[in-house]
Amino acid sequence: MISGRTRLILLAGDPIGHTKGYAEYAEAIASAGHDCAYLPAHVPSGTLSRFLAGVTHLRNLGGVVCTIPHKQDAARIGRCDEAARRSGSANLLRPDGQGGWEASMVDGAGFLAAAQSAGIPLAGRRVQLLGAGGAGRAVAMAIAAQRPASLAIHDPDTARAAALAEVLLAEFPGLPVIPDLGPSEVLVNCSPLGMGNDSRLPCDRSLIPAFVYDIVNRPDTPLLVAARAKGALADHGYSMMAAQIPLVLRWMLDRT
Repeated sequence: MISGRTRLILLAGDPIGHTKGYAEYAEAIASAGHDCAYLPAHVPSGTLSRFLAGVTHLRNLGGVVCTIPHKQDAARIGRCDEAARRSGSANLLRPDGQGGWEASMVDGAGFLAAAQSAGIPLAGRRVQLLGAGGAGRAVAMAIAAQRPASLAIHDPDTARAAALAEVLLAEFPGLPVIPDLGPSEVLVNCSPLGMGNDSRLPCDRSLIPAFVYDIVNRPDTPLLVAARAKGALADHGYSMMAAQIPLVLRWMLDRT
């Protein structure tokens, strides 16, 4: 029930119509006994700072969850914790009480919990990551911390892939990091391909290995359909979102 004391958590993205998880957030909020609502906010690309300049005056704002394309802008705007600093992106912003913002990133933690639950191995494996944007950077850092045998990064923007590889090498010296696309044992898609009605595969079918995780929150992305047809163990972004929900609520609503 909405009341005059209800706190707001806003999901900022562009586009926003494809986003999911509202029922899951509502259930988690109710189970925890919070007086809170999780609502979508269609914030056009490049306007996050102007949006935040307005909502910072909302006294009942718990915070803002940032999705595509705002995660790297969020890290530039907010005062980053260690997870956001390492990834160079943030998906959580909350008012700091002084007119500014604190920033965090839980994509990496959510991905690790989801991958472990699905039985997707990372340590000692050759991992291929597709997509070097905000989520890709966070997931790459989380994978690197598990000490894979190697980590290859591919993005249509080769400069962006090379920049992420450079940051990974600085954070994890000695880890073989390759800004390239090739054979692997584990494939993780952090690109937007397969989102909404997108029917494109993010890589050639021949490069789909035995373990696949697609962070797109859809059970029937082209990648997952192709992976299962090859007999791969595959999972998708629903489990990653579900793992993040308690982290988001705790960070937004429980400052202790």
